[in-house]
Amino acid sequence: MVITDDCISCNACIDECPNNAIYYPGTEYELEGKSNPALSEDHPYIVQELCDNCKNCNDVCPVESITE
Repeated sequence: MVITDDCISCNACIDECPNNAIYYPGTEYELEGKSNPALSEDHPYIVQELCDNCKNCNDVCPVESITE
């Protein structure tokens, strides 16, 4: 799953993710015990290694900016 530039940064997807794979813009993420720089400064982003494609985020996105 990928959040496109159509995102309005409402952040609804972040709380819906059961795997904590979606992060706020500009926020570092942790993977395998290591901190990593944010993948986006503009809108929430999905860490692919943590995402299981459950599509919960897609269901709550008001502008359909999350794609497979």
